[in-house]
Amino acid sequence: MKKVFSIIAMLFFTAGLFAADTMNMKLGKFDVTAIKIQSTNHNKKLFRYKDEKKLEEFLNQKDSTESAINVFYVDTGDHKILFDTGINAQVLLDTLKSINVEPKSIDTICITHMHYDHIAGLIYDYNKTFPKANVYIAQEEIDANKTSEILLAYPNRIKTFKQNEKILPYIQSVPAFGHTLGHTMFEVTSEGQTMLVWGDILHAPIQFQDPNIYLTYDTDPIQALSTRKKVMQDYADTDKYIAGAHLLNCGIGKLQKDNTGYKFIFFNSNSGK
Repeated sequence: MKKVFSIIAMLFFTAGLFAADTMNMKLGKFDVTAIKIQSTNHNKKLFRYKDEKKLEEFLNQKDSTESAINVFYVDTGDHKILFDTGINAQVLLDTLKSINVEPKSIDTICITHMHYDHIAGLIYDYNKTFPKANVYIAQEEIDANKTSEILLAYPNRIKTFKQNEKILPYIQSVPAFGHTLGHTMFEVTSEGQTMLVWGDILHAPIQFQDPNIYLTYDTDPIQALSTRKKVMQDYADTDKYIAGAHLLNCGIGKLQKDNTGYKFIFFNSNSGK
């Protein structure tokens, strides 16, 4: 399985560096730790736009396709939750250990979708990494990935849900189809504060400038584009935090409208904002 994931990874990313980093924040009474599993760059050949000349200008900007692979850990007091598991189980395990979290203490894992860079951390040394965790995956994702090794590794732990259904009293699933057939976001709420774990709504900085830029590995590019534009419109200039799987600086911040596009204001752990 590790070999399969490695081969697929080469297709989508240029060389990446496994160098975990973390950032901590409070969401109401919850403790949130953003874990950057890997720094990387998306292959520029994968980007598409209605205007090829303009796309070239976008791509020629410094760090235009710079990216990361992030995982989000939330300790609610009564549950220890992971949102996605990244691309490298060893890095994830080492990072969790550094913040005193044992694999067997994770009881809930919410998967945005079943691309390798979101689920590879579920398996380590051909066994399930988190033996006591229930793994929540949208039924639409399971239907599209019935032969996945993940489903075989967690036969009694896979839990499905309907879209817009609560996973836990403070976790709401939100449909965001297009990138994959069952791509799902999760809203986490505590004491009036909300964080949206948005998975792969966006992959690279240039898509903030124009959300119409897309990547060729969206299952349905037209639907993915429509979903991205709606999500960004709905969450821009609100008090809700965004947690993005491929955003820089561990991936948490707030979205603001900026002329014809958007800008992302990263969370500052020093100021708590």
